[in-house]
Amino acid sequence: MFVRKIMTALAVTLGMTFLAPALIVDSASAAAPVAVRTIYYDASGAQEFKAAVDEGAEAWNKAVPVIQLKQATGTQATIKVYADDGWPRTMSNGFGRGTIYMGRQAVTDGFYPPRIAAHEIAHALGLPDNRNGRCDYLMSGHSSPTSCKTTTPHETEAAQVTRNAGGKFPATLSRPTVYVDCYQF
Repeated sequence: MFVRKIMTALAVTLGMTFLAPALIVDSASAAAPVAVRTIYYDASGAQEFKAAVDEGAEAWNKAVPVIQLKQATGTQATIKVYADDGWPRTMSNGFGRGTIYMGRQAVTDGFYPPRIAAHEIAHALGLPDNRNGRCDYLMSGHSSPTSCKTTTPHETEAAQVTRNAGGKFPATLSRPTVYVDCYQF
């Protein structure tokens, strides 16, 4: 009888592991597993920039293992991406929530669309602009040269998004934050 209870408990426990969210180990603390946060984005309105948005999302997926940006459409998506003729901008309404406009003006000026997408996604992940002019920082925005093609977040940017994903950035904001390249309103 005792063995049967143990076997039943073990079977239930093993069966339940398939229902648990994916876990990873936080590099800052090997003992602290962290649930992966899935963030859905809809780039169906991004027109010619859809592939650039997918590339920008993939750059964040590789750099920050605690998040997983996935394509979705409709109400499941908490980040919506559109194309227009203005300057790229993001209206962020909390971690993993916002509206991104892939403005054609920056592309006309010579900036690389996948880098623009990765930069704008970062705003929806809680990062502000950083006008340091360095190509190795996504958040340098238009202060970096147009020759800059990197979409990989700097390690400090990735670390901040990791912290934000762990609850260091509000899930929703009382008032949306608007980012227009290097200008925050």
